[in-house]
Amino acid sequence: MAAQPYVLAVAWSLFAGQAVEKPVFEVATIKRSANLNDGGTSSWRPGGVFRAVNVPVRTLVMIAYETPQRALLPTQVLDAPDWTVSDRYDVVAKVDPSVAALPPPELFRKLPALMHSLLQERFTLKAHQETRERPVFVVRIADSSGKLGPHLHASSTNCEAERSKCFIRFFPGHITAGAWAGDAMIRAVTASLERVVIDKTGLTGKYDFDLEWSPDQTATDKPSIFTALREQLGLTIDSERAPVEVLVIDHIEKPTED
Repeated sequence: MAAQPYVLAVAWSLFAGQAVEKPVFEVATIKRSANLNDGGTSSWRPGGVFRAVNVPVRTLVMIAYETPQRALLPTQVLDAPDWTVSDRYDVVAKVDPSVAALPPPELFRKLPALMHSLLQERFTLKAHQETRERPVFVVRIADSSGKLGPHLHASSTNCEAERSKCFIRFFPGHITAGAWAGDAMIRAVTASLERVVIDKTGLTGKYDFDLEWSPDQTATDKPSIFTALREQLGLTIDSERAPVEVLVIDHIEKPTED
């Protein structure tokens, strides 16, 4: 799966009066990718090994600045040199055994800080965050009465008793879910959009929904994501401008390969 598509400014921080070392990879190799045809992928492997294949450096930066609340989009990374997109790298990095023994969710939670340390050390990354006015998408319920589309319904499922009915499944150009929170649903169905999305639907409950669209309009009769959202879920997306948190790259260098 592509790196989802996670600022640490110092090597140490203080917590409760104690110096706490930032997590770092125990060892890491970085090489220019030899195969530029395949799409980039990243994943944790057994033994606490993180492997990224054919990945642009901008994607690694996006991983480093992701938070549990939001992913960083390419359009939020500003002033990055062209090579951070055009050059692709293979990264194999291993954590120490104590970290490797953590359950997978804990490993993924540590990945942003680990990646940030790697970028600081090997790419001499320096960056800062700002708020700037940028193009955004705003999602609203299309019908002024609040009526939802035919493929979006308030869910009555009790997830404690019927766990199998509480799910979300992703396929190319297709998302289906049961008993999914409204805000999480909006994030899921707009994940392919390359702008920050502001949710003004007011959907606060849990919902069952099914959305199908064409990721590539050149070779299909399926609707675009915008048309599908309106016709199937009863939601509109408007292009507007709003203050957005962005990451400004102050300095970054190509790494010494090993």
